[in-house]
Amino acid sequence: MRSQAVREEALRLDGRRCQICGATSDTGVIEVHHVEALGMGGSDERDTAENCITLCGACHVKVENGDLVIAEWDRGHVVDAAFTKDGEDVDSVFEEWDGFRGTATIPTLEVLDVERRKIPHDQLWFYRRKDAEEGEQILSELSRFTQLDKTIAERVHRLGEVVKSADPDARSLRECLASHGLLASQLLAAARLYAKSLETHVVWPDGMSVSDYRGLLRDSGHGSTREYFYVMIPARSWLTGARPEVYYRTAHEQALRDTMEMGARLYKIGKTVWGLRAEGGELYAPDGSTVDVIHFVPKESK
Repeated sequence: MRSQAVREEALRLDGRRCQICGATSDTGVIEVHHVEALGMGGSDERDTAENCITLCGACHVKVENGDLVIAEWDRGHVVDAAFTKDGEDVDSVFEEWDGFRGTATIPTLEVLDVERRKIPHDQLWFYRRKDAEEGEQILSELSRFTQLDKTIAERVHRLGEVVKSADPDARSLRECLASHGLLASQLLAAARLYAKSLETHVVWPDGMSVSDYRGLLRDSGHGSTREYFYVMIPARSWLTGARPEVYYRTAHEQALRDTMEMGARLYKIGKTVWGLRAEGGELYAPDGSTVDVIHFVPKESK
């Protein structure tokens, strides 16, 4: 590396992360590599930010040893072509083209492994970076939301699509949301509702809350038909130790609880929990025996 200014510019353009694996200086050494070597004595023509790529120490060693080959590298160049969403003219994960014709800037990084096979784009940080930045922006927006509406539901739905890039340590979208101190259950329910809006094609007006849109879905014939029921679970029964969500919200439920024996529990549970099924106002266990139902309420979920 000849010019410190060129090095700093390359690092800035690449977000100071390895463009192959995504490592940062927090996890190891970050270096700048000339894709086209400077050669003996160096070459000012090749000592440019455009010819430099940011790599971590481990990936840099693999490139220098020939275990990885950077076959193509271009942070963005203008091309003139016809783009289609499923076409083969341009392979870019940065944009989804659909019948567009004209010029566009297309970033390119092609890396070959030790057997000279192309490493898939979804394994290269260069292509995952946009998803990661979008995910970070969404998490920032979610930390400030005041109402669960269409906008928030759509953002959580989108976060689920990019969560692997936005939060590699999270094993699921729920874990990602929880690790950022967000109300995971509420946000996931909103995202599922947004997915249902796409499936049913029932328009979700801008600004409409989640609860109001659920009502709109029910009115249009697309509401949930899941059944709920209240069941008393005696102390030390075969269900003791399970952890369903507990509700004591109505005067009727409170009255039922007041009459229960010490150690018994009153649960509001869905028909799929523990394999239970509701039929004809009765609740049946997996073995076909009936379960003592205090109050059976088939209704649409809210």
